[in-house]
Amino acid sequence: MPTLQELFSKYNIDTSASAPNSPRGKLMTQADRMLALLKTYKTEAELDGKTSQYWWAPQSVNGQRRISMRYGGKVVDNTAAYVDNTLKAVTEHVELLKKIIEESDDATWAEEEAKRSKK
Repeated sequence: MPTLQELFSKYNIDTSASAPNSPRGKLMTQADRMLALLKTYKTEAELDGKTSQYWWAPQSVNGQRRISMRYGGKVVDNTAAYVDNTLKAVTEHVELLKKIIEESDDATWAEEEAKRSKK
């Protein structure tokens, strides 16, 4: 019989006691959320939307889709890139962004946090 923690882990539920408060933690949470959502999609058409609530643009332009990191409702400067408008390309790019976040530390994001606190 599995433990409760094993079941939570199986379904990718994070049971941490507090919400992530560092930029890196927030970005990791968002990356995981984006990838979980992308796993539920079957076609590129599901990437379309009316608002920019996800890391990918709500519409494609000339067969390309803009992707940029976001947290706290704002785009992270200098992270926008265009990929082919396919579910595979979008997913692979978000996975790549997650790897970048994983390799970073809080100091990597200090400049971004400083910009946000000035606005």
